[in-house]
Amino acid sequence: MGMENEADILKRAQAGDSEAFGLLYDYYLDAIYRFIYYKVFSREVAEDLVSDTFFKALKQLQSYSSSRGRFNSWLYQIARNTVIDYYRTKKENVPIDDIFDLGHDERTPDQIDALASLAKVEEYLKELPARQREIITLRIWEGKSFDEIASILGGTEASVKMAFSRSIRQLRTVCGESAPLLLLLAATLPFSVYSYYTHI
Repeated sequence: MGMENEADILKRAQAGDSEAFGLLYDYYLDAIYRFIYYKVFSREVAEDLVSDTFFKALKQLQSYSSSRGRFNSWLYQIARNTVIDYYRTKKENVPIDDIFDLGHDERTPDQIDALASLAKVEEYLKELPARQREIITLRIWEGKSFDEIASILGGTEASVKMAFSRSIRQLRTVCGESAPLLLLLAATLPFSVYSYYTHI
């Protein structure tokens, strides 16, 4: 899993090869953007936090070791902590576990169309505990294995698998058998929004 020769590219990047880090950036950019976008539902904020995430990753790259887990898991952890830090500065006294539900009052007009398409999915996800929502994001939208998700969020592979199954059952109870399909459809939207605004 991951890009071909990632270990070699990582070694070059840790040795100060900026082109090698650029390859890592290009490979993981879309996935990290989607992961963050579905937590803040704001294009501008997501772009800023993605930049912060990769800047932190570059600064901390020397400290990364494969003994600490997969590189992509390490990168997702940085992204997750970056979002948490953002909400800590924006919304004091709000439980960090509920960061998925924040940010809705800061939407701008240019996000309305994309958010309208996400509204139904978002409505269902709001009923789930924050950890279950995060597991769904990583499993369905990012295609992560249960083992990888456990590495990113903590816990065991079995507990993650059980939480995912329970979440899908609950979503199907609310909106029928189409629930997984709606989630997959929503997964394509952030990339479309991001591509449009960065390639005009």
